[in-house]
Amino acid sequence: MDSEDEIDFQPSWRGVPGIIILINVYENSKHNIFETAHVATCRLIKQHMRTSSSHNIAVCLYGTEESSTSKFDVTPVKETIPLSVPTLYDYKKLKSLTPTSFTEAKEFKLSDVLWHSSKMFANCKKQLSSRSIIMLTRLDIAPVAVDQKPTLNRASDLIDSNIDIKITNISDHEYAIDPFYEKFLKIANRGMDYVVPKPIGNSTEIEKLMHQESHRHLAVAKLNFEICKDFNIGVSVYTLLKRPGQNYKKNVYLDRESNAVVTSVTKTMKVTVESTDDENSQPKEVPLIKSELLYYQEFGGERIEFTDEEMKAIKNPFGPPMMKLLGFKPARVICKEKWYLKMGYFLFPHEKSIEGSIVAFKALHKACTDMEMVAICILCTRVNSKPIVVALCPSVRPLNLDIDVGFDIIHFPFVESVRDLNLNDDDDNEENSVVCIEDAHKTLMKDILNELKIEYKPDMFEDPKLQSKYRAIEANALDEEDCEPFNDTTIANPERFENIRDDLFEELFGPFSEIALKRPSDKLSSSSGKKQKVDNIDEDLLNLRLKNKKVNDYSVPQLKQILHFKDIKGLPGLTGYRKKELVDLVYEHCSLN
Repeated sequence: MDSEDEIDFQPSWRGVPGIIILINVYENSKHNIFETAHVATCRLIKQHMRTSSSHNIAVCLYGTEESSTSKFDVTPVKETIPLSVPTLYDYKKLKSLTPTSFTEAKEFKLSDVLWHSSKMFANCKKQLSSRSIIMLTRLDIAPVAVDQKPTLNRASDLIDSNIDIKITNISDHEYAIDPFYEKFLKIANRGMDYVVPKPIGNSTEIEKLMHQESHRHLAVAKLNFEICKDFNIGVSVYTLLKRPGQNYKKNVYLDRESNAVVTSVTKTMKVTVESTDDENSQPKEVPLIKSELLYYQEFGGERIEFTDEEMKAIKNPFGPPMMKLLGFKPARVICKEKWYLKMGYFLFPHEKSIEGSIVAFKALHKACTDMEMVAICILCTRVNSKPIVVALCPSVRPLNLDIDVGFDIIHFPFVESVRDLNLNDDDDNEENSVVCIEDAHKTLMKDILNELKIEYKPDMFEDPKLQSKYRAIEANALDEEDCEPFNDTTIANPERFENIRDDLFEELFGPFSEIALKRPSDKLSSSSGKKQKVDNIDEDLLNLRLKNKKVNDYSVPQLKQILHFKDIKGLPGLTGYRKKELVDLVYEHCSLN
């Protein structure tokens, strides 16, 4: 499991993914799968436009009698979107499709559809990193008998050309699958064992499944995991989550007159003076070569200079990217460190770099799971990145993904990253820190916890700010009057608090209002505390305005001055109060008898 060629393996990625979505409309009047597949495909195209994805996506209908839209004169295929990056025009064209936009074929042929897909990939002018065909169909509609063998041969040719074929079973109920698709699925899975796709009738679930199948699945790094001397296995490091703010697009600046995109260029210049006999020679700016650039770091009042090569050696003196096992620890040591520093990675075996990596990886996963241990490792994902200490925690089906074996990579802090904080309270507040908790309050909190229990799913919370921004842009681009509504799952449901006792809840958390009154502080009410500084108040004017109900004529600072001037006992803090609430407090505490 170790060789010089395997250790020198350096992954590289070029091109963009290419996806062809094939929607089966044969016998649509009987099964009506077009509407579900159409909605799911529109949602997928819209999501790719939202994220400015570079995927090349084509959408075709097959099982039709039309050939005018096909570049290769294939009768069963209606090409709706060509193989390119989807545009707003493509989306409008796809959305306008209806069952009356096509004519169903009299007999079902699939071999020409696969040949048409192969030609679309071959005629694509852009370099494709991966090629996939996603078929949205039922599995009980088989081609005619004379077309079944050519279809299987076409599918085998596509698989031999590294073109993946993925089938999504669209149906609202279970049904018997035609034996033809069992052979087709075996070819699509390259002769390995396959699982018949379960029928899906929800357009949202179909869209999520297509999004997973059309994803790049690019790894952050593909490394050699050194378990001990002369024993390495190939692994891939993935990120399952995006960093906060990564979904947002960068602002693009346009010229006010021409509406052209404004770009900025940074140039490094140096000033030189030509050595001539002329006394009036002027300084001249010339470009600075990168090799002439110096870096410095202040140390002891001096500037320590470094060249570009020295700076690279200082930043990364640890060599090429690698992953090395340091030892094992009980799993309980990562109970808190799991949320430390930043989002972790996910580790998965990579069989192509070192043969036999999957077997060794599964053995390590099973051993750590059975013994409740985690592996402590040193990880360096890139040439310019610094090594970090991580823990490998066994994981199964992370974020509901169809992954049975893997490790969560959890970052550990270095000693220099740990702050030495004194979190103990002052000696004066030790006596006041002891709070007596009543049994009724414990019961109330238990009831609240039981009422607010939810069944967590990774995809149940959407960013409301991001979703509202998407819908506002799409409504403007599609000339729609109203924005598409969405369910904000971050808003609490008041109905879940109906069984909570109001009196105990108010006793613990305060009254139900827009701004609850703050509890008075003991320091403010004590005679030894500092008294709020107030200006002189015209009491005659105050009494007149109280009598005429014109206290609202005062400004907010004046209302606060009046309340402090009256020296009201137990007055709460006034920070954050609105003017109307301050006026009500003045009427309450300063009204004439």
